[in-house]
Amino acid sequence: MAFAVPSRVLLDDAAGVMQTGETAVAAGESQIDLAAVTQSDSSLLACLLAWRRAAQAAGKSLSVLNPPASLRGLASLYGVEALALG
Repeated sequence: MAFAVPSRVLLDDAAGVMQTGETAVAAGESQIDLAAVTQSDSSLLACLLAWRRAAQAAGKSLSVLNPPASLRGLASLYGVEALALG
C-alpha cells in the first residue's frame, strides 16, 4: 500500500505532511501516491526530495505514483523533475 498524500499540500500544510511522509518512509513505505493532490506548490517538491533522501539513506528506493501535471510542470521549471518524481 502506498502513502497517499492529501489533496492540499501548500506551505502551511507542508510541515505536517512532511512528518507523516517521513514516518511512512521510515516504516518501510516504498511508494508515494499523489493521485489525490489538487492543490500544491513547491513545498510538495521539498517533501518529495526529503522523502527520497530518507529512503536512500535507508538503502531503499521510493516510487512516486500519479503526479499531477501541475506538479510535473513545477518540477520541470525548477529542474528537479527526475530527482523529485523519478
